[in-house]
Amino acid sequence: MYVEDGVVRIEPDDQCATCQYFLKGVSCPLIEALGVGIVSLEIEVSVTNCGFYKEFKRHLQVIKTEAPEPETPSDGGQKSAGKKTVKRAKKL
Repeated sequence: MYVEDGVVRIEPDDQCATCQYFLKGVSCPLIEALGVGIVSLEIEVSVTNCGFYKEFKRHLQVIKTEAPEPETPSDGGQKSAGKKTVKRAKKL
């Protein structure tokens, strides 16, 4: 974690990368304190043991399905080859 141009930057090796507060867009107390200026960060720090950390677990599962077969027209494609007629209403 480091501050650049007044913006708090998180690196992939920081604990923040898997934290519920950071990933769900919920306000993290540590990042909020840095952003507001209550706490200042003078050097680059690797966050590994944050007291606010709550692990964010994804609950996604991969489901395998067979691809549906393409539908074929019952008329053998004959209707689509002809012109379409459009009926228009008469003006009063």
